[in-house]
Amino acid sequence: MRQPLVRRLAAHCGVTGLITALITGLLTVAAPVASAADTTTDLGVTFDSYTADLAVGGGRVFVAADDRIIVTDTGGHLTGGVVTGLSGVRELAMNADDTRLYAALTDSNEVAEIDTASLAVTRRIDLSAHPCPSTLALLGERLWVGHGCDNGPGGVVGLDLSAATPAPVAVGGEHPRAPVLVAAGDTLVVGRNSLHHADLLVYDVGGGAPEPRGTIDGEEWSMDYLRDLALTSDGTTLFSAADTPGHFTRYDTRTLAATGTYGDGWDGYPSAVALGSGGAYVAAGRQWGSTDLTLYDAATGAAMFAADQPDAELLPDGVAFSGPDVFVLLRSSADRLLLWRVTGVALPASNLTVTAPARAYAGSPVTVEGRLTRTDGKALGLKPLAVTRRLIHGTKEPIAGVTTQKNGTFTFEDTPPDIGEVTYLVFWDGDDHYRRSSASVTVTVRHSSTLTMDGSQSGVVGTAMELTGVLTAGGKPPSPGATLTVQRSVYVDNVSDGSVKLPPVNVNADGTYTFTDTPAIAGRYSYLARWSGEATAGPAKATHQIMVE
Repeated sequence: MRQPLVRRLAAHCGVTGLITALITGLLTVAAPVASAADTTTDLGVTFDSYTADLAVGGGRVFVAADDRIIVTDTGGHLTGGVVTGLSGVRELAMNADDTRLYAALTDSNEVAEIDTASLAVTRRIDLSAHPCPSTLALLGERLWVGHGCDNGPGGVVGLDLSAATPAPVAVGGEHPRAPVLVAAGDTLVVGRNSLHHADLLVYDVGGGAPEPRGTIDGEEWSMDYLRDLALTSDGTTLFSAADTPGHFTRYDTRTLAATGTYGDGWDGYPSAVALGSGGAYVAAGRQWGSTDLTLYDAATGAAMFAADQPDAELLPDGVAFSGPDVFVLLRSSADRLLLWRVTGVALPASNLTVTAPARAYAGSPVTVEGRLTRTDGKALGLKPLAVTRRLIHGTKEPIAGVTTQKNGTFTFEDTPPDIGEVTYLVFWDGDDHYRRSSASVTVTVRHSSTLTMDGSQSGVVGTAMELTGVLTAGGKPPSPGATLTVQRSVYVDNVSDGSVKLPPVNVNADGTYTFTDTPAIAGRYSYLARWSGEATAGPAKATHQIMVE
């Protein structure tokens, strides 16, 4: 089970900055939120285990749930299919044509082979000499099994599935526990998990028997507590999810060097990683952060999508692609096993922009504008948008009827009901061709203010002149301590001798104010009073002129 959060945070903060110094982290950008079309399915079991697994193929999703495998369709709906008679299902592996599913049974020390059409167990491969089989990597007719109980030791064995009774063949030496496995192309990677400085052992399997290619050093790359691995189909590029260094790391399996990172900056513990669209996208799952799932562009590292399930925890190794969708395994706060389907994340991106005035006054309409396009700037035509107005205290209300025009633009007006920051969240749910997108804009709404200034129309040189007025903010006196700045300009024969700043003028509790000025020469005296405003009210100004003889 996971360490206590305080202890794990302390461990994370102690990691050196080596990987930051050696690798330039790939940039991330703000990403759209989850879709209204996403689904979360309660799989009908109470689940208090630390790990689970899923496999996608043949139009179905297979979920390991301790003593059974639960089947859903690719919409995330329960089909009624279930494989029972299993003991301690840990990890699943699907063959290339989706006809056979393999399950590591840690309690019965077996690997079960399952016909995906009938859901019948067609054979059980005995691994009693290699107890607690827990992890799997399948490549053609070769299956590698990571085994090891909590108290160890563990290791890896290979199985030739074409044999009637596959004989386990050990790969490498002992491991403290069952290692994390992944295989593709001509590469097998064996990751030492549940360890500080988790090494990744890389093998060449192009010739049949695994031949050591080298080790990706866990200490060199500050990799602790490995959770999951993914390989591109050619086996040349590896992606890791480990508690530290806090991001997902990309490695070259030929040079054994790290070549990039995804999601720099701590936002939860990396726990699951999967590749989609031929390796173009990286789906990255985290625990105990603000975002459960992030989709990255594999080439640039840009964050293209992010989604979260605040009332559930993502399970390690619990992420898999299904075409443009991603499936995620979660454990709810009530220890229910959930299947979360996040739709359309691997479709081509769309771009949504939204603008509005930075400030507005209470009672006045705000005009919000924007545009929905493809990433190349071409419009997507008439599309309905979901718009939500969020007030500063968290109240949310939908704004209905907002639709883009043929050129992708949209506009709407709204009159905020209260002062403070008002945020307009605009969301397009995507379609069969383009991924959803979202944008937001915040407007600061304040009361309007008024300022008056009165006094006589004429004066005499050397005689004090009194000026008075009233300041209101939203129809009421301003907050205590308000002051005005006053500038005086004197015009003689319509020529100004420049402006002079008078001492600050204090505003009384009832909004009134008074100040005096004694003219030194004859001319036209012009007074300008200003109030700079406050958090809840805008600025105001007033003028007055006096002829002095």
